[in-house]
Amino acid sequence: MKASFIALLATLTLAIPVAASAQQQAPPAPSSMRRQALEAEVERSRAIIQGGAVLPQRPAGCTSAESRQFDFWLGEWDVSPGQSPVVIAESTITLHDQGCVILENWRPFRNAHGHSINSYDASEGKWRQTWADASGTRTEYSGSLDAEGVMRLDNLSPPQPGGPQARQRMNFQRVDANTMRQWGEAFDVEQRTWTTTWSFTYRRRGVQ
Repeated sequence: MKASFIALLATLTLAIPVAASAQQQAPPAPSSMRRQALEAEVERSRAIIQGGAVLPQRPAGCTSAESRQFDFWLGEWDVSPGQSPVVIAESTITLHDQGCVILENWRPFRNAHGHSINSYDASEGKWRQTWADASGTRTEYSGSLDAEGVMRLDNLSPPQPGGPQARQRMNFQRVDANTMRQWGEAFDVEQRTWTTTWSFTYRRRGVQ
């Protein structure tokens, strides 16, 4: 009896540290964790599964001077043809993905709405734009900021059947903190010059 009791006591004594260690190493039940703690636990577990590798840091983003050349376009705008005060469209231009992407949300009152995605390609030293709208049209542009402060983007897409066959480009220019211009041009082969085909004035909404 005494010998059996001593053996049982020894077994329990050895089992207690093992159980305590297992309890200490076990992760908390997900149901008892807050969202932030749960996300941290998931990341910790992922690092362990990956062999203890350090989790990659978020990219620094686009902070170069070239990446900020188009920031004058950012904002909420009322758009008028030429110098007219009549507003024919609204446009929202926003910055995304740590300063690397500019999104355009173009909303004319009568014609098809459209969007563009714009980014600076450091490997080429060029700005790129992809435009798509509700008519099913997609157009690619590429260009840069010139010495006069005009962002000039050449139309890279092939001419549409029945559409203009000449070279086309689109231009953006800051006028002041609350005003900018956007206009299109076609290249006149005979005159060897660019001619304006359309023109918009952007006025920052809510600013008199």
